[in-house]
Amino acid sequence: MLPSVARTRRAHLPLWLALAAVTLLAAGVRFWRLTTLPPGYWYDEAHKSLVALEIARGEQAPLYVTDHQGIEAGFFWLLAGWFRLFGAGFFGARMLSATLGTLTVPLTYWSVHELYRSLPRARSLALLAAAWLSVLLWHVHWSRTGYETILVPLFAVALLGAMAWAWRRRTLAAFALVGVVLGLSQYTNPGARLLVVQALVTFFLIGRASWRERLTFGTTFAAAALLVYLPLGVFFWRNPQWFFNRITFTSAGARAGGLPILLANAAKTLWSLNVRGDVMARHNLSLRPALDPVASLCMLAGAAALWQWRAHWRAHAALLTALGLSLAPMVFSDGAPGFGRTLGATPFLAALPALGLLWVISRVPRAAWAAALVVALLGLSAAFNLYDYFERYPRQPGLFDAFEVGQWRLIDSATQASRTGAGYLILDDAGLAHPGVQLAGRLAAGDLRTLNGQSCLAYPARAAQATTLGVLAAWAPLVQARFPTAASEVVLHEPEVYPYATLFFLAPGATSIYASAPVLARLGDTAVLLAADLPAAAAPGDTLSVGLRWRVLAPSDVPLNVFVHVGPPLAPPLVGADGEPCGGWYGTQQWRPDEIVEHALTLTLPADMASGAYPVFVGLYDWVSGARLNVQQPDGVEPDRVLVGRLVVQ
Repeated sequence: MLPSVARTRRAHLPLWLALAAVTLLAAGVRFWRLTTLPPGYWYDEAHKSLVALEIARGEQAPLYVTDHQGIEAGFFWLLAGWFRLFGAGFFGARMLSATLGTLTVPLTYWSVHELYRSLPRARSLALLAAAWLSVLLWHVHWSRTGYETILVPLFAVALLGAMAWAWRRRTLAAFALVGVVLGLSQYTNPGARLLVVQALVTFFLIGRASWRERLTFGTTFAAAALLVYLPLGVFFWRNPQWFFNRITFTSAGARAGGLPILLANAAKTLWSLNVRGDVMARHNLSLRPALDPVASLCMLAGAAALWQWRAHWRAHAALLTALGLSLAPMVFSDGAPGFGRTLGATPFLAALPALGLLWVISRVPRAAWAAALVVALLGLSAAFNLYDYFERYPRQPGLFDAFEVGQWRLIDSATQASRTGAGYLILDDAGLAHPGVQLAGRLAAGDLRTLNGQSCLAYPARAAQATTLGVLAAWAPLVQARFPTAASEVVLHEPEVYPYATLFFLAPGATSIYASAPVLARLGDTAVLLAADLPAAAAPGDTLSVGLRWRVLAPSDVPLNVFVHVGPPLAPPLVGADGEPCGGWYGTQQWRPDEIVEHALTLTLPADMASGAYPVFVGLYDWVSGARLNVQQPDGVEPDRVLVGRLVVQ
């Protein structure tokens, strides 16, 4: 090694150590308490994990995910790779997001250094920008939420640095690499489409070359970008509606409002940097501006730095262009200011107070004073950000609904119980449609049972193992009545306090009130019928609900339907109803031994039905073959129908 090179490396050693410390700090604040902050498990986070799991298992291979207005598939593929490497789990998306957010910090150092390489203290500027980004609440929070949005700042700052690097190298390979980065960025998020404009503007701003060189390098850069983008481009060519669908959905109000709304959005977006930020609890500590007071003051000093160091106007212009383009998606969208749609601005925003602080310390006469000032201001800024995020943000009202904390409490408790015992989730239609519930079913390695409380209730007659039942408030009293002595925990909604759900904890051996209930009849080897609840009386034309209670002997090998017949024995029914138990949500193939299943069938009496007392029969049949299960019933009158009582029609 040449002596001059060795001396240079030794001189830069403190800076590299400082960058390593900044990166470790960034990782720490992005991974600490990652599974509990943000709390809960939001719909979008669960959806991304569910699609990624399907990719990892070879069930689909999308270029573009067409669910929920559509989104580019890059993050899903990265998450699928994460699942393949580290195993699938609920919080893999957050871990991937935190990793990408952490990597953006040293990448910001590299990019700012490449952009301002001609500045005498370029390395110090780059280190200050990385340090500010490492603790910036805006970037910290979005690094922890498990969404694809975190890829936008990574690619945005990478493109800026890569373009400066390519112009310094002046080789076709360098510009081809920048094109690859641009092409890959288009697989991340609709907001990344403006990176094409950023790359083109930066190409012409930074490069000082003849028109022939510009043409050669530009053609290489564009060809590489188009080649990488080609598969997604072909998809959009064949399905143009998906290219515009999400943008159309998120900008309906702004487009309808015209120029006044766009100007108002621009003002709100700029105002959000230092004065009044995003109001949504899911996005931000409500109303907190992007920059803390220290960073805001240093940003003002950054304006002076831009003027004082105007000899570097090309780098300034490239930085400000990138910042402006990253903020633009919010200007043209509804609901300004929105920190999710402008997240790409975070690395460039961090560079502005870094410029200001560097300009300030460059005017301090003594190096020791300058170092102390840097440590004091950065430390105070970090304290503002970390206190706001880890102390104030978790106490903010609205997080329970914003991150669906109640739903997650039920999913998490039932899933954990299923690993060593059994877990039940008794939810409504909306809860069962939640991708978090579907993901739980796909990830469950144990005994997890999912039910629709609107049509079904199931629980162990006698718990053979520790069992947890997560039950929405509407059906909690029913479960409580069946296990009067069971330990329970009410999940309270916040900040408006009311019962959201209840968790019931059954110890091994815990029995329900129906564990010793008498048996009406046995139907094959599948179940015994414990009860059929009939109305005391009915009138012609009435719609009746017949409640049935089964005790399971064994799950059926084939799907079985339940029927209820009203009419004389050994004759066709006068009226009847049949269907899958639990409305199809919990069919007989899912039933577990020694489980009690309660559900109802609905039938409507003919309007001209004569008065009288009519026998009521219940049975099970294979809905494919039509064959009924044999019935064993004391004093039974038919071999394949259970006589459960008489319906009095008046």
